[in-house]
Parts: sequence; structure tokens; C-alpha cells
Amino acid sequence: MNIIDRIILTIYTFCLALVSIVFILFPFEQIDFLSLKNVELYLMQLKGNYIYSVIGVAFLLVSIRFLVSGLIGNNEKNRGTFLIRHTDYGELKISTQTIEGIAQSVVTKFSGIRNIKIKVNVLEGVIILDMRGEVSPEINIPETTIQLQNKVKEHVEKCTGVEVGEVKVEISSVMTPTRTVK
Repeated sequence: MNIIDRIILTIYTFCLALVSIVFILFPFEQIDFLSLKNVELYLMQLKGNYIYSVIGVAFLLVSIRFLVSGLIGNNEKNRGTFLIRHTDYGELKISTQTIEGIAQSVVTKFSGIRNIKIKVNVLEGVIILDMRGEVSPEINIPETTIQLQNKVKEHVEKCTGVEVGEVKVEISSVMTPTRTVK
């Protein structure tokens, strides 16, 4: 949601909150400006004043906008991003999901590393990989992650033909060893 939508949503929510408070307090007739006579007077003043119609149309359009946006969702997230290269034969698009798969194929060959989640960012034609996962308690974490970073970098560069700027590895936890009961 962009900043303009957020501002409109904030104003819209504030106005609806005020209307809700009026509807909550109206039946109690404790506040003079909400008495039946005053409300009738307010409604009589609305006749012929078309600015209120414009406000009503604006609220209707904002409601429709948020309804449609809520039903459709954010298409930009669903589309993903692409690495675009221009070759002698035309344009080549490689999705970030493809790059994730290429990196994942290297990760599966490493023993002692599990549940790796890979996120790919493409900034100015350079690939940046963020990897997060778990390790076995018996491995040397610095040595293994350096090997992993090198292998992933080499393989992704070889498969895509694009420079990998950085391979970040975050070890979130240590896997608990599984025991086999005899």
C-alpha cells in the first residue's frame, strides 16, 4: 500500500470513527447536539447544499477503492521480480524464484545444514542472496558457511551469467539431534 493510500485510509477511518461515535451516543439523548430536533435541523440544512453530495460520492469511491483493493490483493507480490539481461538475440528474464531454486540445489548437497530459506534481491543487475537456516550441532559453522557461500555464488553465477554481489548466511538455530530407539 503506497503512502497516499495510507493517508486516505487514515482520514477515512477517522471519519468513520466519528460517525460511529455519533450513532453510539444518539439513542442516549444525553448530548444536546444529538437531540432529535437538532438532528432534524442538521438534515434540513443539508437540502440544497451539494457539497455534501460531493463528500458522499468521495466516501463511496474510497469505499469501492478499498473493497476492490482488498479483494484483488497486491499483484506486485504475486508477480515476483525478474533479473533482465539483454543478449544479442533479445531479452532474457530470469525470475527470482528460479535463482532461489538454483541456490537451493547447491544447499541440498551440504550435510549438516537444513531448513534453508532463500530470499533473492536484484539490485542494479547484481544478485544478493539472503539465506537463513539451521545447522547440526557437530559442524564447524564458520568453515561450512564459507564453503556454502562460495559454492552458491559460483553456481548461481555460472547458471545465470550474472554477478552475485553477496551471499548472506544467517544461522537461526541448531537442529536437535534425532535419536533412533532400538
